[in-house]
Amino acid sequence: MLIDERAWTVMGPEERVEAVVGMLVDRRARSASTAIGLGRGEVEEIVRDQPAAVGGGYRRFLELVGGGVGLFLEGSDVFHPHVLGLRQAADELLVENGIPVALAPADRVILMHQGYCFDFLRGTGPDPEVWTYTEVHQYPVTPFRSAPTFTDWLRTNAEEHLGFEAAAHRRDRRS
Repeated sequence: MLIDERAWTVMGPEERVEAVVGMLVDRRARSASTAIGLGRGEVEEIVRDQPAAVGGGYRRFLELVGGGVGLFLEGSDVFHPHVLGLRQAADELLVENGIPVALAPADRVILMHQGYCFDFLRGTGPDPEVWTYTEVHQYPVTPFRSAPTFTDWLRTNAEEHLGFEAAAHRRDRRS
């Protein structure tokens, strides 16, 4: 089930997250998964783990699927409890690699992949940009903006997971 573009543009961040989660758990889809949401205490544990505030979109993500949803983002630390400590791990990776860029106090690390790549929210607000740092695939090795908003990042990852070609098409249009 693709999300209608016109509907996407008028949705708020929380509604966008709900729409993407709906794609992942759509019982009509062959790849349907069960969502494991987090309780208030678990969400607050994640909020306290990093120095930045949590926007509405990311908070809704944690509430709905913060414990995982099938094989979505398998192999990456993005779900509770693995998301705990990612900020410190990301800071250490930057120092270890001699990268002259530090995460800002408002940055929140939301995903780490096998210790060499991480995604983080940059900025404040309900649906901030997503930036990526990776040791590979670019030169010079510095963080770069990978999605205009958290909900766009989430949608692209979900569509790629589900095999939708629309994600690649949309990414090409933004480049």
